[in-house]
Amino acid sequence: MLKRLLSAAVFASLALANVTGAEAADPVTLRFSSFEPPQAFITSKILTPWAQKVTTESQGTLKIEMYPGGTLGRDPAAQLKLVLDGVADIAWIVPGYTPGRFDAATVVELPFVVPDAYTGSLALTRVFEKGLLKGGGFNDVKFLCVCANNPIFVNTTFPATKLEDLKGHNFRAAGPVSLNVVKSLGGVPIGGITGPALAENLTRGVIDATLNEWNALQTFRVLEVAKHQIILPLGSTSLMVIMNKAKYESLPPSARAALDKNSGEVFAKFFGAKFDENNSAVFETAKGDKKRTITVLNAQQQAPWKAAVQPAIEEWKKSTPDGDKLLKAFSDEVAAIQAVKK
Repeated sequence: MLKRLLSAAVFASLALANVTGAEAADPVTLRFSSFEPPQAFITSKILTPWAQKVTTESQGTLKIEMYPGGTLGRDPAAQLKLVLDGVADIAWIVPGYTPGRFDAATVVELPFVVPDAYTGSLALTRVFEKGLLKGGGFNDVKFLCVCANNPIFVNTTFPATKLEDLKGHNFRAAGPVSLNVVKSLGGVPIGGITGPALAENLTRGVIDATLNEWNALQTFRVLEVAKHQIILPLGSTSLMVIMNKAKYESLPPSARAALDKNSGEVFAKFFGAKFDENNSAVFETAKGDKKRTITVLNAQQQAPWKAAVQPAIEEWKKSTPDGDKLLKAFSDEVAAIQAVKK
């Protein structure tokens, strides 16, 4: 009997030692891809601090290394493929660059729905966690953050203060929904131009207008070229931080726990708050440019714009499975978050 008890104790000790040894082994290194340069806002102020926090809280099981500036792949539209192929373990993506994969998330791109990045990010995360974002590639990767940036607005290289000024001009937008919005506003929609190529295409005259928010205007040096802004909420852009699913599932428990603790609503709140903070700062700086014209439209002035974009909203609802239901659910989350903020 004593011999059996001793044997059991030895076996348990060895098992515990094996588990402890696994947790205490060299940390797993995760490659985090960003197509932005290292000093760009999202990479330097959001993604890098987040990666450092997860690394610290992983109890030595994780080391997340940033690969900014397109080190693992320069094309913003190819970031999803980098993760699926295992070239990168984690990346941040713009779903609008890969139509058909995450189309339900384009609910944030509808005009006059998202008031700010914090609210939009948290609302999108909540409808995602309720299983309302379906189809496409939502089962292909592990989602660490499902977010939205600040509302996009009109930026032009030509003087513009009202809706009629936009007719016939070449407008860049990030995805199909925003391109339909451009069409509704009387512009000529131009797709296929990613953020890093914006300033060059504006300078060359390939486009003379773009829908973006202040953070993107700063990061991609658009402010130097587009000196005229008309401010009203013409939609947001969904942004996601994704991870290779097999890589996530292969991690030790402490590593997965550190990622889980800093994902979902926690990441969305951090992302949104940082975005709003920088958005306000860039706006204030832009207002000091004496060569710039900024037209901020009030509710009454926005009325004809709302009427103009309604066909784009209706088309989205018809083409999106359960579009009406998803838009209502998202709008309800936005209202609930706004009520708490007030």
